[in-house]
Amino acid sequence: MTSRTWTADALRDHLQKAVYLELWTIPIYLTAAYSLQVPGTSASNPPTLTPVRSPKNPNRSREQLAFNDIYSVVVQEMLHLEIAANLYNALFAGKGDSPKLTGAWAPRYDQGFPPWIGGKVPVQLGPVNEAQLRLMTAIETPEPKADGPAKGPQDVYDSIGQFYKAIEQGVDQLWSSLYDPNADHRQKSEFADPKYPGDDYTGFSATIGGDSQTARAQADKAIKAIVDQGEGSVGPFIEPDLRPEDGSDVQDRFSHFGRFRMTQVMLNRGGAFKTYPTGGSADLDAAQKALNATYTALLDALEKGFAGSADLDLGPMWDLPGKIVAVWAAGGVPAFQPLDSSDATR
Repeated sequence: MTSRTWTADALRDHLQKAVYLELWTIPIYLTAAYSLQVPGTSASNPPTLTPVRSPKNPNRSREQLAFNDIYSVVVQEMLHLEIAANLYNALFAGKGDSPKLTGAWAPRYDQGFPPWIGGKVPVQLGPVNEAQLRLMTAIETPEPKADGPAKGPQDVYDSIGQFYKAIEQGVDQLWSSLYDPNADHRQKSEFADPKYPGDDYTGFSATIGGDSQTARAQADKAIKAIVDQGEGSVGPFIEPDLRPEDGSDVQDRFSHFGRFRMTQVMLNRGGAFKTYPTGGSADLDAAQKALNATYTALLDALEKGFAGSADLDLGPMWDLPGKIVAVWAAGGVPAFQPLDSSDATR
C-alpha cells in the first residue's frame, strides 16, 4: 500500500464515500429483514422489533429472532449514516458543502461492492438465505488483524474497517486546519445525543460541535462507535459506552457481524427461514413503484436535511416497511430504484 498525503479534497471524498457506504447497507438489510414471514405479520402489519428472550414468549419464532438481529443492525446503520454526514458537515459545511445522497451518489446494487472497498462477494437484494447472509457478514467482517496502520488516502481498501481507519487518520491530521468552531455545522441528531437522557445512546454524541478540542473528541468517539458497532469490530461484543443503556436491547450488545453470524447459525442448524415466495403477481408493478417513490422521497429528504435547507424528515423511512413487505407479498424482490425527475411527476 503506497503512502500518500492527506488533503482536504481527499478527506472530503472519503467522508462522502462513508455517507454512501452507510446508506448502501440499509436497503440490503431492510430487504432481507422484511422478507421474513414473521407469524402474525403481513403487508398491512409489518414485523417490528419485538424482544423475545424467553422461549415461552408467545411471540418467539425463528423468523422473529432473525428479524430482530437484522433490523437492529438497520437502526444502527441509520445512526452511522447520521454520524458520517455530521462528520462531513463538521469539516465542510462552513465551506458551503454538504453530503450527496441522490443522483450519482444514490446506492446501486448492480456493480458489486462500492469500488473503493475490495469486496468479492456478489451483491444483490434478496431474502434471508445462505447467499444473502454471506453477503451481509462479508460487509460487516472485522478488519483483518494483519492490516497495518493507515498510509494516507487509498483508491481501494481491503475492508470497511481499514477504510474507516484511514478516515480517522485523515480527520486527525487535518482537523485543526479544517474545523471552524464558528461555522454552522448543520448537525442532526435523531439517534444519539447525551443532552437528552431519554435517548438510547449516552456514551457518545452523533453531533459534533463546540470548540476545536471538544469537537475533535466528539468526532473521534463517533468514528469509534461506527467501527466498534459494525465495520471494524475486533470482537463479538460492543463496548458498554458505545451501545444502548437499556439492558433489554440484547441484540445491541453484539457487533453487526456477531448478529448476522447468529442468524447464520439459526439457518444452518434449523433449516431455511419462512420467507415470501417470488413469482410475481398483478400487484407487483404498483408495489414496486410505491416503494421506489417512498425511497426517492427518503433520499431527497436526507440530502436536504443534511444540507441545512430543511429539517431532517425521516417520515419516508418509517413508511418503508409496509412498502417493502407489499413488494414481497406481491411476489417480487424489492428493487430500491430511485425515480428520476420525470418518473417522480407521473
